[in-house]
Amino acid sequence: MDIDGEAVLRKELSRFAEPGDAISLVAFTADVALYAAGVAVAVLAADWWLKILGVVVAGTATSTLFILGHDAAHKSLFRSATLNAVLGRIAFFPCLHNRTLWLIQHNRIHHQSTNVKGVNSFSPLSPDEYARMPAWRRRVERFYRSVAGFGAYYLIERWWKDKFFPRMDTPPTKRAPAWRDFGLILLGLVLLCGTLAWLGSVTGRSPPIAAMIWGFVLPFATWNALMGTTAFLQHTNPHLPWFRTMADARGAKTQGELAVYVRCPRWYDVLSHNIMQHPPHHVNPRIPWFRLPAAQRKLDELLGADAVVAQFGPGYLLGLTRTCRLYDYDRKQWLDYRGAPTSAPERMYRSQQPAKAD
Repeated sequence: MDIDGEAVLRKELSRFAEPGDAISLVAFTADVALYAAGVAVAVLAADWWLKILGVVVAGTATSTLFILGHDAAHKSLFRSATLNAVLGRIAFFPCLHNRTLWLIQHNRIHHQSTNVKGVNSFSPLSPDEYARMPAWRRRVERFYRSVAGFGAYYLIERWWKDKFFPRMDTPPTKRAPAWRDFGLILLGLVLLCGTLAWLGSVTGRSPPIAAMIWGFVLPFATWNALMGTTAFLQHTNPHLPWFRTMADARGAKTQGELAVYVRCPRWYDVLSHNIMQHPPHHVNPRIPWFRLPAAQRKLDELLGADAVVAQFGPGYLLGLTRTCRLYDYDRKQWLDYRGAPTSAPERMYRSQQPAKAD
């Protein structure tokens, strides 16, 4: 990694790494209320279109609560460590994320090995790896890297394997707190499903199983689709390199150049707590959600032509699924499933050092 350039970026963006208790508490309260309202409509509404609207609202609120839980895990939501720990766990509950495991998988692994193969979401396969797979697994991989498969990828490959319950590879010192967090998730899930079943039954609006499907299963599926799409967009682009190992990544790019700033309509940035203004977060994970727009503008100024920026749209998303399929880790080049290049080889060293502030 370009140590000098990285140091400049961190220094210049450090001014944005300041939590805001009042705005974060308002956002947390609003997201909880939105989630509860969406669940209630999904369970109690008589019309199908209203029930579906409730599912979308609850799934979206699950995503926004996740973002706040994510910031709390980075200690950037509140100044208080206790508030970050307690409200962060509550924010993580609708998406069933184990806070202890998240600290390991995201804070420790993802941020310390950005775009390194195998430990990050949507790590691309090399042509040789793809060719050695049985036919059924190749079909799975192709599905995962399609718009329809983003949610299934996150559900199976990221959440189930890394972020729900501890496994044998969980560090010994983290197993006890991870099991405690898993127990809290199960307790919350029992209480939620019991409440949904009771609510549907007592009002006569939904049988217990239907109430749980409408009030939890479908919003949870919606969340996975949103999160899978977001993870794909944040670190997939023809100009974004991937690496086999940390040694391969060292000396190549700054953290600001290893994530994509996907420009979205302002209403989406507001609704999503600025989640697509992602590069500043990799430069300094302590930047809270509400300071990301200002930090992104500053980062774009510092990086100049080296910033990886894209305009969101259906054409852009579908184009990524056609261009970014397999990856040549030696040439730093995207390929299709036949091994034919779909992008130019990416240069690994900066054209300029980040500019220093006046």
